[in-house]
Amino acid sequence: MITDGERIKSLLAGAKQRVLLCAPFVKARVLQTILSVVPEAVPVQVVTRWKAAEVAAGISDLDALLIADERPNTKLALLDDLHAKLYLADDQCLVGSANLTASALGWSERSNIELLVPAQPSHPDVAYLLERLESAVPATAAIRSEIEATIASLQSSVLDEAEGMVDDGRNHGLPWLPRCAAPNRLYEMYRNPETTVVVDSTKSEGLADLRDLQIKRGLSPTDFEEAVQNTLLLIPAFCRIIEEVPQGLPDTRGIWHVQESRPGLERQDVERQWRIVRDWISVFFADRFEVAPESFVIRLKPRQ
Repeated sequence: MITDGERIKSLLAGAKQRVLLCAPFVKARVLQTILSVVPEAVPVQVVTRWKAAEVAAGISDLDALLIADERPNTKLALLDDLHAKLYLADDQCLVGSANLTASALGWSERSNIELLVPAQPSHPDVAYLLERLESAVPATAAIRSEIEATIASLQSSVLDEAEGMVDDGRNHGLPWLPRCAAPNRLYEMYRNPETTVVVDSTKSEGLADLRDLQIKRGLSPTDFEEAVQNTLLLIPAFCRIIEEVPQGLPDTRGIWHVQESRPGLERQDVERQWRIVRDWISVFFADRFEVAPESFVIRLKPRQ
């Protein structure tokens, strides 16, 4: 069966006038492979987004800028709220769910389940997207440096080696995982540490998690959720779990991850810790993932 990556390469190889690559996540080596099939005389526009937490987690590469700069008549631009994926060559395009990453394009051992379908640039929805992409700003070395500085700052101030965070004395330097079993109430604890919406033991754990995550004060609910998500992506133990979700992450595998991080825990405590992690994913990554009710597998959300 042909992979989505090969379908994109086949589309772009026939380009004569222009190529547009639009994806939130772009890995440098994948971009290099894709660009290698585009005829040299054809101009290429790449539109992506750079978020510090995503780059730090390895989801996207800042080196995509170097790859773009190496090819004549190739530009890379940034659009912060980008979620769409579109690959266009002249008057033909593919749209769907696949990013420019090896796992999305079927070029890794454990590839994602993705969808790319043919479309016409004249279709109203595609035309609207193309219009929105015109507001993307050119990626520059200065922006790259700002992202790198943000990553360094987050990693030093938030995680001052997150793998060695010490909580209330129970974990003694083991990799950090959340303790609060009510992540859906975390914002209320953040907004008012004296809140009575949760029992004292849960509030104590929630406030401890907030101290560890060091989320700045005064955020709206939406900004708070994004800040927690971004910080979680910087925590190695949590990030390793998130990386497996696109392939489908069953409870058995999640429990294995917790056992690796907490080798001294009893089985019932391991299972409780995993349920907490699973709930945090369902709350703070609700824009991307869902817990399948019939199996409790954490998976990518289906496209609406």
